[in-house]
Parts: sequence; structure tokens; C-alpha cells
Amino acid sequence: MSVTEASQTMDAAKDRSVLPRLSWEQVGLAVLLMATAASFLWGLDRNGWANPYYSAAAQAGSQDWKAFFFGALDAGNLITVDKPPLSIWIMSLSVRLFGLNSWALLVPQALMGITTTWIIYKIIRRSLGAAPALLGGLVYATTPVVVLMSRYNNPEPLMGLLTVAAAYFILRAIDDGRWAWYLLAGTSLGLGFMAKQIQAFVPIPALLVAVFIFGAGTLAARFLRVLGSLAALLVSGGWWVAVVELTPASNRPYVGGSVTNSILELTLDYNGLARFIRIPTQSNGNRATSDAELAPYNGGFTRIFDGNFAPEIAWLTFTAIALTIVMITLHRSLSLARQQRLLAVLSGTWFASTLLLLCFMGSMIHTYYTYSLAAPLALVIPVGLASLWSRRERLVIRLIGGLIIGSSTYMCLRVIYYSDEWPAWFRTLVVATGIIAVLGWLLAKNHKQARVVGIAVAVALVIAPVGANFYTLSKAQNGTNPQSGPLANDPMAMSRLLLTAKAGTPAWALQTAYGSQPVEAVTNMLSQERGTGTWAAATFSAQNAALYQLESGQPVMAVGGWLGTDPAPTLSQFRKFVAERKIGFFIWQQDLLDRGELSQETIDITRWVEANFEERSLGGVKYYDLRD
Repeated sequence: MSVTEASQTMDAAKDRSVLPRLSWEQVGLAVLLMATAASFLWGLDRNGWANPYYSAAAQAGSQDWKAFFFGALDAGNLITVDKPPLSIWIMSLSVRLFGLNSWALLVPQALMGITTTWIIYKIIRRSLGAAPALLGGLVYATTPVVVLMSRYNNPEPLMGLLTVAAAYFILRAIDDGRWAWYLLAGTSLGLGFMAKQIQAFVPIPALLVAVFIFGAGTLAARFLRVLGSLAALLVSGGWWVAVVELTPASNRPYVGGSVTNSILELTLDYNGLARFIRIPTQSNGNRATSDAELAPYNGGFTRIFDGNFAPEIAWLTFTAIALTIVMITLHRSLSLARQQRLLAVLSGTWFASTLLLLCFMGSMIHTYYTYSLAAPLALVIPVGLASLWSRRERLVIRLIGGLIIGSSTYMCLRVIYYSDEWPAWFRTLVVATGIIAVLGWLLAKNHKQARVVGIAVAVALVIAPVGANFYTLSKAQNGTNPQSGPLANDPMAMSRLLLTAKAGTPAWALQTAYGSQPVEAVTNMLSQERGTGTWAAATFSAQNAALYQLESGQPVMAVGGWLGTDPAPTLSQFRKFVAERKIGFFIWQQDLLDRGELSQETIDITRWVEANFEERSLGGVKYYDLRD
């Protein structure tokens, strides 16, 4: 890839909204999207059920329309997942059409990732040339956390698509001031809320800055259009919340993740404020007590570059930071056109605000949350490089560009050193491509050379992330917190801890992070319960229940929801279900009981079952027949 078109057009067409298309551009875009599709779809069924929690909800939604609407974890409609159901709706419809299998569950997310890549290209192409636009798409499509999550069934791919679409609509709105674009932007953000709640609102500060600085008309007119966007957001994201809140609790599933059976509480607390505070935990993962040894809090600027988060996003994060700073400090020297300044301000603000949020948010954070940083990063880098390239005749700017490209290679090496699985030849290749790119950047003298340099720079930027993606594609990804790249060399790194959890050390970690693989004899027993009751069985945690449900094809009650800590069902409700013969079996989970983290309601239910029914065993699994 090259950034030549930026220098060809930045002076000649300063304020044109559509730049001339080059003969090779459509070929380049087609190759980019086909390669993206290949990486997102290749061997996708290797991931199996991926996150069983969301797969089970999709299965339930394909079996029962009430479960579909509320996002229930099971077709019996006891409890919902702890997110709004928009991404579940898409998977459920796919399962209804194509049956319950990995492809039906995961292909929609891959298609969302491909579409987002195309929109990234469209955003950049409006104010820069084809090469920066293709580079932006390439950076996004090869970012390890994007590849990881575009092959997964978490809500991130849908949220990412909708937030990037909102940015595109805002840029169109600023161009012509039409109400339709503002309303589309607000609707996209509202639907993003329906996918991942508050996380979808991360771009809003950047979008507001762009509108109020560059929007057409008076300040009052801009403010009025922003209010229109807000109204569209509230309608598209709030109607479902209103329906859930207004539906009597007896007529809907319990809202998973909430204490008071309220979607508003879930939004403001568990998926809101709780994500920004530090929740004390012990080093072993249990809830902390006053005299417990606390796990260290990793918040701060270094978080994004540590051994857990860096393999997902840090390959080019320093590059984006440096380019953001350069665009701020040298904005007069770079002499950007109005639309280019608009894109620089929007992408830089979006990137900086998201980076700060990820670095300083609380302890309830997963490494894949860095997905929110991928889109602004993919915008900042081509905009910054194209801006520097357009003023390459100045030695100091040329040197700055070379230094940033060189530092990018250095940071990639730093991330590579978090694992011992990288071969020595690949490290050498990363260094060699970086040196070639830096020399080309510094020495190129004409446009013909610039195309070769552009390709060299693009290769140098993405070669290490692409290497990480080969590791990601080569192994199954499943459970609560999937990880990109090879295994870390730090014994306390998340990838190492998850590996031991998958091996059952400790046993409760396997059951909460992945779910314990169901015994075939037990799933066969549950499969025979078809039509005999609402739930074939009840158990905890949600991942255990989800796997039994997916393997048996029958609804399985997740007592206490996600971790067995929600007050649903109560003991009286559970006893009523048993009396009405709505539950077939109760599958015992001693490891989770021993951990001591279950709610009192869940513990009371297990003790009641133990006291009133006969213990049985099948395939080493302890269970109780509640029909006796």
C-alpha cells in the first residue's frame, strides 16, 4: 500500500468530498475484503460453541419467541443474559434458518467484521486517497483483537460495526448538514447500545467535538441537530428497555446480572458504573475479604502495554499515540484541508478518549475490550502517515515519520517478547521489514518510488500482527475470555491462567470460564426429556448449563444466572417448579459450592434438593431426579 494519493490531492483538491478513483483501487479493495473474509471465516467451526453463554441464548431464541425477545438463556425463560439481545437476535435468526451449528452462530459476526473493514475504508476515502483508505482497512482487519472477535459470538462485532457506521454518518452529516445523516448516526449508536450497552457510547465525545467544530450552520443549528441524534438514539436504544421495565416481572424472565430484576439497574450498575471502579478480589480470583491479599490493580497507562492486553492491540498503539501527538503539535505545518482536519480531529479524539478509558477503567475488564480501540487506531494511523508524507520535503517532518515507523517495529518486537513461541526467523523478518520501510521513507524522491515505499510501510506495520493472527486461527477459541496470539511466557499472564483453568486447576475456574464438558451419558439422558417438562435439568454456573443445553438440545435452567449469584429462582419458585414437574434433573456442582461464591438463594436450593431427593451418579456426574 502507498500513501501517494494524499500528497497528490491534498493541495489540489482541499475541500472536495469525493476524490478521484484510481484504476487499481477497486482491485485493491476487492483483495483487501477477500483476504479479510478468508481470515475471519477460515476454519471457523474450530471454535465450536465459542462462548456457550451466548450460543445457548441464541439456541433458546431459535426455539421460543419470548426467549428471543427478552434474550433469555433458556427456552424456559427463567433468566436473561446480562446484555441486551440485539446480537442474540441475529444469531437466533441464523440458527432458525440454518440449524444449530458453529457456522450459523459465528458467520454473522465474521460478516460484521468484513463490513466494518469496508466502512473504515469509506471513511478515510472521503478525504484522503485510495492508498491511505486501503491502509486503514488493512490495519483494522489485521488487528489481532479484531480477528479474534470477528470469529466469535460476543456482542463486540455488532457494536463495532454500529459505532463505526455512526462515525461515517456523522461525517456525511457534517458535509451537507442533512437531518437524515444525524438521525442515522443516533440510531446506529442506539442500536449499538442494544448490543453492548454503555460501551457503544465511547465514540460520542469525539463525534460531538467533530460536529461542534466542523458542522455547518450556526452553533444553535448544530446543537439542534445533535438533539435530533440524541432523540434517535433514545428511541432506537430505549424502546426495548422501556418494554422490559414495563412488563410485569411475572410475565418475563429475570434480568440476568441485576440485583433488583431491572434492566435499568443492569445498565447503570453492572454494565455501567461497576466497569469504572476497582472491585477488590483475591489473587486466586475469589471475592476479597478485609484481611485478604488483594490481586494487584493494573490500571494506568502501562495496562495497554502489559503481557495481557498488548497481544490484542498494542502492536500499533504507540504508533497511533505518536501520530496523534504529531498531528496536534504540527497541525499548522501539515496544512490539512478542511475535511482532512475533520477526520484527524474525529479519529484523534476518538482514539485518545478510548485509550484513556481502557487504561483507567476499573478491574471488571476483559482483554477483548480493547476491540473498542481498533477502529480509531485504524483511522489515526493512515491519516497521520498521509499528513506527514504530504510534507515530506521538509527534513524534520521526514525524520519524524521515519522515527515513528522505526518505533512501530520496536514496539512490535516488545510485544513478541511476551511469548517464547515466536521463531527467531520471524523476529528477524520483522526487523528487516522495519528497516526497509524506514530507509524507503527517508530516501524516496519521487512518486514512483513512493508506491514501493507505501507497500513497504504497510508490510512493516502489519507483519507482526498478521503473525499473531496465524496463532489465533490455528487453535480453538472458546469460553469467557478468548485470547489472541501465542501462549505468554509469564506464568501469571492471562493466557497461562486460562490454560490452567481449562485443565481444571482449580476446577471452579473451568466451570465459570469455559463450562465443564458434559458427559455424554448425561446429555443423552437429558435429550430423552423432550416435551416432558419446561427444563430438562437445572444446574450452575451459566456456562455449565449452557453446554448441557447446547449438547442435549433441551432447555437447562442456570440457577443463579451467570455465576450462580443472581436471586433467580428463589427457593420457593424452585420448589413450585419441581411440584409442577417442570424440572427433570438437578446436576450437582461440588466445586462451585466449595468455592463459596454462590448466592444464598442458590445454596438454599442445593441444600433443599440434597435433603429431599435421592443422590444418583451417571458417568461420574452426581445428579438428582426431581421427578421422584
